[in-house]
Amino acid sequence: MEELKAITEIVEPDERQRLFVMFDQSTGNQRPLELSDIYNRAAHVALHDGVPVTIRSHFATAQNLLAYSWFCYPFNVVAELHGYISVEFALRARFPDQPRANFKDLLDRAVREGLLRAEGFTYGRNPERVLYPPEMRAPPEIPDVRDYVRDVADAMRTLRNSLAHGSSTLHMEGGTALLVCSEIINQLFPRASDA
Repeated sequence: MEELKAITEIVEPDERQRLFVMFDQSTGNQRPLELSDIYNRAAHVALHDGVPVTIRSHFATAQNLLAYSWFCYPFNVVAELHGYISVEFALRARFPDQPRANFKDLLDRAVREGLLRAEGFTYGRNPERVLYPPEMRAPPEIPDVRDYVRDVADAMRTLRNSLAHGSSTLHMEGGTALLVCSEIINQLFPRASDA
């Protein structure tokens, strides 16, 4: 059961973080997970300068939640949910003519209008950009599928609804979710240098 941490332990790592290690595939060595590893995951996902500042600020909360998951493990999932909320915030900014549209309709419109493209997603598709530092396991390779963008949108809706309506889910993959969220948001707006 989750409980409020004692004030004397508030800046101590969540005990569950001690269950994870970093593995160096080139040497076969492993070491305990550290705060810097979690922080680097959060710093790795970023929004470009063409994304409105209000959305970048909103998404920064998700990044901070991920970083603070070192101290409170469930913040991984809270970061994920906040990332999904940031996607909805970005979709509402991109489509101001649909103020009452739900998350599904906004995502469907972005897909239908071609704003979200498979090339804009790197998770499992681009070995140059992986979520984890080189010494940590890489994300699983995602095979080419018939409609990658539609699959991402459908999965995001399902995951968001599951968390938004109450869930006891706990996992270490908040950074993976934030990477996908950042790639959706980044595709919705042109870079400032391209404008």
